[in-house]
Amino acid sequence: MPRKFFVVFLLVLCAAAGFGQNVVTLDQALGAMTVYFTGRLPDKSKIVILNMTSTSDKLSEYVIEELTVNFVNDGKLTVVDRQNLDAIRQEMNFQMSGEVDEASAQEIGRKLGAQTILSGSINLLGDVYRMRVRAISVQTAAIQGMHTANVGQDKILAALTGSAPSSGTRVAPVAVAPVPAAAPAAAPAAPAVQVGKPVRKTPAKAGNFELIQGAVVSTPIDPAKFHTAALAMIRELEFEILDDKQGFVLFKHSRGSAWVHIKLCYWSDEYWYEYVASDNLDADPGRDRIHRNYRRWIENAEKEMRKFYYR
Repeated sequence: MPRKFFVVFLLVLCAAAGFGQNVVTLDQALGAMTVYFTGRLPDKSKIVILNMTSTSDKLSEYVIEELTVNFVNDGKLTVVDRQNLDAIRQEMNFQMSGEVDEASAQEIGRKLGAQTILSGSINLLGDVYRMRVRAISVQTAAIQGMHTANVGQDKILAALTGSAPSSGTRVAPVAVAPVPAAAPAAAPAAPAVQVGKPVRKTPAKAGNFELIQGAVVSTPIDPAKFHTAALAMIRELEFEILDDKQGFVLFKHSRGSAWVHIKLCYWSDEYWYEYVASDNLDADPGRDRIHRNYRRWIENAEKEMRKFYYR
């Protein structure tokens, strides 16, 4: 083989190897996409996360919800309220996991008063998922940015798609809290019929601070009553509401230079607190470490939830 062609051949192999190694977890991909689009779009642009084409409604819902949380927490872009999008979705009869043509997407964006639409897809290619998300101008239909990622089949994807994690990807394993052996039949049936229940976050380490199960409100839970109590608790403790949707309330607590975002998820059969992000609290999910005040704040929230739910 001539030297010139041999060098080209080696470069192609290296590029292919680099592509194969560039496999991340789903949450890492969503984090990178958040950083990319907040850097590409003008500050305070109003965006709508329209749809995520996939073969799994749960996967599409998870990607849309997590991207929404990421953008809300970042604060540089304004995200259209999901309830408004749901109303338009029902009116125009499209699914969040299905295809939406550009003309319909622009019409939806105009109805919601958005400047930019985010639309994407996540599909299985071999043993990884290829995720593509693009930003489209509502006014001109011009593409404002595109971001892609290779997502490994970790346990989060397995839970969302019903498939087994692949051993061929280079994604670090994510620990999942073990299912108690004493509850074999009753618990699994509920989520299957409770459409809209928040997807439980998978913590980096089983049993750590990222996922704290609520205990002071007994089941079955009255969702409307719980929601009212949650808002009263947030006001009482002087937290800041960042997002309020069906099944969860996202709030922020600041103390000096430290702050934390917490997602309180609830349904008729359970509720829990999810750690989302923080600063100056020395959070290290993998080692189950965070400033002791964090758990104290959750304890205070639980005390107030008991008071307001049962008063």
